[in-house]
Amino acid sequence: MDKLTLQDLTEILRQVTKLICENSDKLCELDSVVGDGDHGTTIQRGVKAAQEKVDANAPEEISKLFSTFAMGMVSSMGGASGPIFASFFQGMALASNGKSDADAEVLLTAMQSGQDKIQAIGKAEEGDKTLIDALAPAIRAGRAALEAGSSFEEIVSAIYKGSMEGVEETRKMVSKKGRSRYAGERGLGHPDAGATSMSLMLQAFADHVKGAAHA
Repeated sequence: MDKLTLQDLTEILRQVTKLICENSDKLCELDSVVGDGDHGTTIQRGVKAAQEKVDANAPEEISKLFSTFAMGMVSSMGGASGPIFASFFQGMALASNGKSDADAEVLLTAMQSGQDKIQAIGKAEEGDKTLIDALAPAIRAGRAALEAGSSFEEIVSAIYKGSMEGVEETRKMVSKKGRSRYAGERGLGHPDAGATSMSLMLQAFADHVKGAAHA
């Protein structure tokens, strides 16, 4: 496998929903350290609604697949997290417009577009203890693997590994954005819930590509 088709990406989004739902309790637990403890249930509601929207509409283009998923999320999630997570998929939709499949370059460009959309809305930078702290290092790691001539599987694996390393780094950070910024140093030693959610989403890509490569 050296690229993702519409069918691949549809299955990946299904896996995103599955992973978020399986980890919703853990995400709530992480959020309870610095916030209301509802991140897991909120994002679970979002991905379930997004999946239902995809199933109902059966998008026939990659960009429409991502935008449909984004619309499902933003319509069902309260607070700031809905628009922020939805903007990631909306950014991916914009960058993949007109594409019939996604190779490593398209995928990384789409993820960067997603990051740009998130930052345009949330104004978060690396070090603020948000999902950007998982996404930015993930994209850098993927880009480095691409430039090193790695295989598609290795590139997607590097994206996920970069996100996990980013999540681990958030343990050392004090939150500077959202409601969790009021918790101050109480969050030290604990990974950020939003960054963890983003890493789970990127895991879905790595799991699918690995599964296809070793089928």
